[in-house]
Amino acid sequence: MIGTDVSGDPILATDESSTDLAAISAARLGGRAIALSGLVVIVGVVLSRLLGEVRLAVIGAEFGAGANLDAFTAAFRIPDTLFQLVAAGAIGSAVVPVASELIAHGDTEGARRLISTITNLMVLVLAPLAAIVWLATPALVPLMAPGFVGQPDRMQTTIDLTRLMLLSPIFLAVGAVMAAGLNSLGIFGPPAMAPNVYNVLIIAAAIVLTPFFGIQALAIGVVLGALGHVLTQTRPFVDHRLYRPVMYFGDPAVRQTLLLMGPRALGLGATQLVFLVFTVFQSTLPRGDVTIFNYSFMALQIPVGLLGVPLGIVLLPPLSRAYSLGQQGQFRALADQSLRLLLFVTIPLTGLMLALATPTIALLYGYGKLAAADQSAMVPVFIVFLAGLVAHVMIALLAPIFYAGKDTRTPVTAALVAVGVDIAGAAVLFPFFHLQGLALAIGLGAWVEVVMLVALMERRIGFDLRPMARHAVAFVGGGLVAGAAAYLADRFIEQYTGGPTSFFARIAELVPSGLVGLAVYVAWARAWRLPELNAALELVRTLLGRGKETSPTRSRG
Repeated sequence: MIGTDVSGDPILATDESSTDLAAISAARLGGRAIALSGLVVIVGVVLSRLLGEVRLAVIGAEFGAGANLDAFTAAFRIPDTLFQLVAAGAIGSAVVPVASELIAHGDTEGARRLISTITNLMVLVLAPLAAIVWLATPALVPLMAPGFVGQPDRMQTTIDLTRLMLLSPIFLAVGAVMAAGLNSLGIFGPPAMAPNVYNVLIIAAAIVLTPFFGIQALAIGVVLGALGHVLTQTRPFVDHRLYRPVMYFGDPAVRQTLLLMGPRALGLGATQLVFLVFTVFQSTLPRGDVTIFNYSFMALQIPVGLLGVPLGIVLLPPLSRAYSLGQQGQFRALADQSLRLLLFVTIPLTGLMLALATPTIALLYGYGKLAAADQSAMVPVFIVFLAGLVAHVMIALLAPIFYAGKDTRTPVTAALVAVGVDIAGAAVLFPFFHLQGLALAIGLGAWVEVVMLVALMERRIGFDLRPMARHAVAFVGGGLVAGAAAYLADRFIEQYTGGPTSFFARIAELVPSGLVGLAVYVAWARAWRLPELNAALELVRTLLGRGKETSPTRSRG
């Protein structure tokens, strides 16, 4: 019997005799299927990022950049750190390569044992940890936000919100294992949609529950959203029998996965340490600065999430499969061409966002109780963040290249070095530049991490990076020209509008300016005969069903 999953792709019935995970995986991870899977992930991530920004805009409009929202932002750090330390990317980077190899070699039972064990382990580890943190919250919050100590109401609000949100890391960890298991099969629809449910429920809570519960409505929304993240993936997860209430610690694949998760968890924990340290700095500034920094950082995450993250998610299973089957040429080609295409898009996008930073922030956050002064304070922080945009997007793809080869130590080592740069940079720059100094420190750390990863990738995987470097110079030139054109177009439009204030008026300013910059960059790419332009157009044609049966990163250059 044939059915369809959320993405609309055919799936087999769930009886043991007809459920061949290897066949499903092979069908979904080859040729045009990768491009179609990419479309599913991209749609999901685009929706997630858009809803994430709607979430921020709604929350900002409800509460403004003040003491309550600062308390919520600070309170979110502890449960988020718990999730990042135990689960988060550690699951995907470890489970997907091992499960993909098991499925590629026909060991479907081994894949099921692995995913079931990790699912149960997440609950058994996180539930008692959350209980311990709940008891310790009154001692932890003053350490994280010392600037709140002299403000008893603000401190108590932060403690209460932290305790309310401690259920969310348990649900999110289970959802992360479910996503990794489904992605190993090449099923991307439900995992891509789950974050949208998370965002929608937080938005609904902010709108519906705020009149009754005040700032606590946001914490309730976070817990409900995390539960929705699990429920969205439950049906396909159960249909493919990826869960059993048992644990197989003696299984070699389970031991290998746990060994791979260790370094990645260490790296994510260190990264969370950066945000905890930065919260310490921010809490000493005037009310609203914690929110201003967070909103500026989340604006940076839009292009990171739209470009690097989906490409990394989609490529990890086929990269893992190519590596496990010894197809080194295919492995290098996928990684090399993906990086080139990523730089072709990201570098000019950086130029456009620098040129249009002010209208971008106004479009994202210029509503309700977020005053014009708050928006003005976000713009310079956002501009400094953009200096590291290319690096952040590259990391989102470079790290999965190593994970596919079951190497979690190399990217984690690079991440730990970047954490040291972040914290040291913050200590030096914060006294002079405040929030901009923190943003610059994060950018410096990202670039250090990229340099390390690229150097090690060239040495260990055998990449020839010289063609990519030559093309990157052309991308930078095009980005500068495109950014200048977009800036001039924006100045011209604003001269006649006098600075739009409504949502649609801001769209009418931003979109034409961006399209002018895009047109200039396409003309630049054609003039310099950049092969990445053809690769990008071919990807679009493939996603629309008009291309050849090929990889989404196929290039003619």
